[in-house]
Amino acid sequence: MNTVQRSKEPTTFFIGRWTPKILFSLKEKSYRHGELRGHLGSVSQRMLTRSLRNLESRGLIARRVTGSKAIAVEYSLTRVGKTIITPLRGMCRWAKRYRRDVSAEVYIPEGRQGRRASATSENL
Repeated sequence: MNTVQRSKEPTTFFIGRWTPKILFSLKEKSYRHGELRGHLGSVSQRMLTRSLRNLESRGLIARRVTGSKAIAVEYSLTRVGKTIITPLRGMCRWAKRYRRDVSAEVYIPEGRQGRRASATSENL
């Protein structure tokens, strides 16, 4: 008998600076990598790729390879990804409203030892 056992630990989800912008952009329509980068503005190639991979691994966006003359990769929201837009919009409104009042302690892992840094919501 085969049984699949799921981990009881929740999957961590990192919301970085570009995550909301990427998700809100993909709500409008699907984008190819270069188009999305142009739409977002000042995001670096590396940061966009890392953010897209993170969102894809969490099941929020889908990556589709198109087979036209030139191979292109297109990104779109998944069904689950579409459900996060409304709560994320509310979180963004909350952050804008209370950004001066909120600060956070951020844990940044470095090898085996970590360091703690204080940051305001503006740095997050």
